[in-house]
Amino acid sequence: MERIHSLYLHVPFCTWVCKYCDFNAYAVLDGLIPPYVDALAREIDAAADSLPIGPIETIFIGGGTPSLLTIDQLRFLMDHVRSIGLAAGAEVTMEANPSNVTSKNVAGWLEAGVNRLSIGVQSLRPDALRFLERLHSGSDAMAAIRTSRTGGLANVNADLLYGVPGVNLAGWLETLDAVLAEGVQHLSAYELTVESQTRLGQEVRTGLVQMPDADDQLEQYWAAVERLEAAGYGHYEISNWSRPGFACRHNLAAWHYEPYLGCGAGAHSMFRRNDGSTERRWNVKGPHAYIKQASVSGHPVSGSETLSPERASGEAAMIGVRLLDGTAAARDFPVQRTQLVEAGLLAEQDGDVRLTRRGIELANQVGATFLV
Repeated sequence: MERIHSLYLHVPFCTWVCKYCDFNAYAVLDGLIPPYVDALAREIDAAADSLPIGPIETIFIGGGTPSLLTIDQLRFLMDHVRSIGLAAGAEVTMEANPSNVTSKNVAGWLEAGVNRLSIGVQSLRPDALRFLERLHSGSDAMAAIRTSRTGGLANVNADLLYGVPGVNLAGWLETLDAVLAEGVQHLSAYELTVESQTRLGQEVRTGLVQMPDADDQLEQYWAAVERLEAAGYGHYEISNWSRPGFACRHNLAAWHYEPYLGCGAGAHSMFRRNDGSTERRWNVKGPHAYIKQASVSGHPVSGSETLSPERASGEAAMIGVRLLDGTAAARDFPVQRTQLVEAGLLAEQDGDVRLTRRGIELANQVGATFLV
């Protein structure tokens, strides 16, 4: 098995689960967080004893809302990670809601080892925030960015959503420009997608909500591409832009199909075997079941699958093609590669391939072509 250098920690608790959210997240029960943190630490320790892991080069603490953890709880988890071995200069990202970003918390996060903060801004518009059921205001989000930067966090990402019902192109760009004016090092812009099992999915099915059409969504996307590139942000993945040197190393490792360990309720892991095959594992989803299983054995795995070397190569190409500088992962698929180039969806580039403009718009279909 290849050595693992990336670690994902899942904290599934939120103050409120927004209606569009399809992640493994639950309205917080304060009494559940302490035993969950203990169980998560137990899983980290067990992984260190059973897997070829470390030194850890990238950590992503996601959720849910991991900024709900106390500083002591975060420090406790990071101490267990350090027992595996933390590489010098490791990237340690934590997701945060704007309302949790205070000067005291920023200082505590830095002291615990966090050096990259991803703030869930989503929008600055009151109407959009109400629709999305976000509990912060636009001014809260702007204050969170400023507090992070003045508090010493030199690597701050803002997450934004476009294609929100009721927000036209001008409204979307107003939010984007205001966030860029704060000088964030990284920006992620995602299309608001409708997942069938969410409350938003139910509202769309019943006609209560009508989503913008594809042309409107693409107009907002390409306007963001133009605005971000003009502001000096490199477009390195379909939905991600960064200042030079600030691309998310944790996500880059995943897009380059490097192995990672996921710990926490519902977390997924990907391991690479020496024969070229891939093993995927996933943990039990519910926090109560996770706490029970992880506390006893340290191994809360719910299921796994092994992908053949051929299937693993296809998956690597499917994921790698999202990188806008191009990927070599499609070299194992000359027939599909030629077809996609001839269709104008991929372009040849120094022996690799990269998505064309039309290919970006159809990226999911392009990637799926490699899953033969």
